[in-house]
Amino acid sequence: MNLTISGHHLEVTPALRSYVTYKLDRINRYFDQVVDVKVLLTVEKQKEKEKRQRAECNI
Repeated sequence: MNLTISGHHLEVTPALRSYVTYKLDRINRYFDQVVDVKVLLTVEKQKEKEKRQRAECNI
């Protein structure tokens, strides 16, 4: 599985990279032929605190 992790207005630390990798390793239980996974982590300026952080995953 080719995993690409990028951040927008966010530095992708080794701890974040490790957490994302841990979570996405479980995908192999359900899908046996996952070739490419792209993860985008973003932080935006918004008034609502719940909508500031977002994680997108394209499989």
